[in-house]
Amino acid sequence: MWQIITSVALIFISLGLGYFYRKHKLACKDQDKPKVLALLATLRDHLQFVAFFVFIPCAALCSLWGMPAPSKHLLILPLFGLLAWTLGGGLSLLAAKIFGFSRPATGSLFCCGTFSNIGAVGTLCCVLFLGEASIAYVALYRFCEEMFYYGLAIPFATRYSQERGAVKIQGFKISRLIFGVLLALVIGLTLNLLGLPRPAFFGYLSAALSITACSMALFAIGLGLRISKLSAYPLACAAIFGIKFLCIPAILITLALFWGLNQIDAGLPLRTVAILSAMPVAMNALLPPALLKLDLDLANACFIFSTLALAVVLPILAIFVLPILP
Repeated sequence: MWQIITSVALIFISLGLGYFYRKHKLACKDQDKPKVLALLATLRDHLQFVAFFVFIPCAALCSLWGMPAPSKHLLILPLFGLLAWTLGGGLSLLAAKIFGFSRPATGSLFCCGTFSNIGAVGTLCCVLFLGEASIAYVALYRFCEEMFYYGLAIPFATRYSQERGAVKIQGFKISRLIFGVLLALVIGLTLNLLGLPRPAFFGYLSAALSITACSMALFAIGLGLRISKLSAYPLACAAIFGIKFLCIPAILITLALFWGLNQIDAGLPLRTVAILSAMPVAMNALLPPALLKLDLDLANACFIFSTLALAVVLPILAIFVLPILP
């Protein structure tokens, strides 16, 4: 029970602190509002950079180093991540067609279905529910994440933009960041395969870095929350709930059982997949709608709704789903 309370509390306290800090800064008298907004945006970017491209890769490096000898069956984990994102995008396009969404709305729903918050929230939930050892499996699951998002998902989303030829995403910066993340994973796996003993405190360091990164990332997300449009998109929010928290988990858990992940490391890879397959919309799902002139309000509503839904989803995962997995 403490895992549920801790995870929900940490997620919503971090989000709330960021949200109310932004409101406080904007409410101060004699403030230059555009300047304050620019400073908040800079703070958000810096926090997210440190969380996603410093702390989380370092945590993954430490955890991969201490992981038991890798089984060949674990090589499937990156494919589970790719399948989750592909299913999310495909089911979102199907839902948009059923509901008769416009092209900008369809593009935004596709981004929300594809991008999942496994870096901050997913890692946190795995650490609290399963322990530090699960971070290694999280790293393998999301091994292709950045390449998939920026190499496939965002280019595909341009199909729904009215400014398809004018949009450029900072490829050089993204490439450098991907290189840094992959380098950390390669170092961790290399140390593991070489059989070098990992100092005991690195396990605690990995867990601490993951929890700190999650708090920083969620605080940064809170700085940009916009809740005013939430009630205007009930169909989109309902579709994302069904896709993110019902369809994808059911399919991935079934496939993980079929592949035999429950027979490795006392079923830890299976439970990791179960948690990561039921994650909310990621903050970077708002990037393509903003750049491509899609329906940004729809994306914002889906992002907020799916994040708030964790208050219900996480207890269900912890109480009903994880205990029955073999």
